[in-house]
Amino acid sequence: LYIYGSLDNSGDTEFCSTKYFTYSTTDLVKWQNHGVIFDSMDPSFGLKSKLTLGAPDCLFIDDKYYLYYCSYGNRMGVAVSESPAGPFKHIGAVEPADGDSIDPAIFQDEDGSAYYFWGQFNLRGGKLAKDKKTILPETIQYSLLNEHEHGFHEGASIRKLNGIYYMVYTDISRGKATCLAYATAEHPLGPYKKQGIIIDNIGCDSQCWNNHGSIELYQNQLYVFYHRSSQGSMYNRRLCIEKIYLDKDNKIKEVPMSSNGVSPCISTDEKIPVSRLSKMKVKTPFDHLEPMSLQPSVSDEQEVLVYTKENDWIQFDNVDFGKGKYLIDIEVATIKPMKVEIWIGGNEKIGEIEVEAGNSWSKYNWFSKKIQPISGVNNVWLLFKSKDYSVGRLGNIKSIYFR
Repeated sequence: LYIYGSLDNSGDTEFCSTKYFTYSTTDLVKWQNHGVIFDSMDPSFGLKSKLTLGAPDCLFIDDKYYLYYCSYGNRMGVAVSESPAGPFKHIGAVEPADGDSIDPAIFQDEDGSAYYFWGQFNLRGGKLAKDKKTILPETIQYSLLNEHEHGFHEGASIRKLNGIYYMVYTDISRGKATCLAYATAEHPLGPYKKQGIIIDNIGCDSQCWNNHGSIELYQNQLYVFYHRSSQGSMYNRRLCIEKIYLDKDNKIKEVPMSSNGVSPCISTDEKIPVSRLSKMKVKTPFDHLEPMSLQPSVSDEQEVLVYTKENDWIQFDNVDFGKGKYLIDIEVATIKPMKVEIWIGGNEKIGEIEVEAGNSWSKYNWFSKKIQPISGVNNVWLLFKSKDYSVGRLGNIKSIYFR
């Protein structure tokens, strides 16, 4: 299975970049990075626009792989490769979508017909000509989904399951574009009826804003591929995967965003990076302090939790304590004394660690404490508390370990 998506630059103040990468997997756990497959800055890929590349889609058709892309200025084009891992060579613009809007989606039906979809706030779609870059004008539908009726924001993706066409898209009906919703139809070009929400990434980050993704049946299991915000920025997003299921009526039940994703649980046999959190206390409009967020570590590629404050909390889902754990270790860098409380589902506090003040926000030390013995699978919250009347920013958290 291959993943195609845009690439955000850490610390940037705009979405995406000029490069596409692809990753492949045979088990959804271990992934191979195939490197840059398309770059608008590099003339060797055939596109000299130097424009930022947004959400792409890819289709294997007529023994070749076609990568459909969008870029700033509502530009839309297509590149082709003999391999799913690229490199892809630009072969032209997609007309008449080029210059009209963003976020291409491509789909081939069982009869060989290919369909192209695009749009923000209003979804367009039409049948693709044999040249793979022209949408037949007489087939174009201009309002397959819209914002006021379906909550459609952007990022369409289409699949066919059990003879039904599922259009997955970014939904803004809950106030932010943090949901992936789906609508169904009996034909690729509609009409579509909204059915519900698949997943909502709200609460993953103080600056969470949007969600893009798709669904895919892989090795007899249906999954939703989506993203969540990170690093206290709407411009930094990470890929996530969850299992989903069709019921007897071919409906998809909404699933929660989790810490474990495709894995059954989070093992406590090794340390748990704080980046595995699923939710955090988000900044309120009345909070003038820097919001808690995940940020790149200065010493390695791991993300760390920074700007924790009094009564901030983070959540880890489905943590497997096995037959029993009795101690917790926590890796913290701070210049202030603080406490970390450990809570599990049922509003039960199972322990508390006192963290001594150090002399650096980037020098990490381990602190240990006994906890109430715990076994089985539980959701876990870390609640941060000040100590000795310290105020403002507390410690940076890197990882936890149960023993």
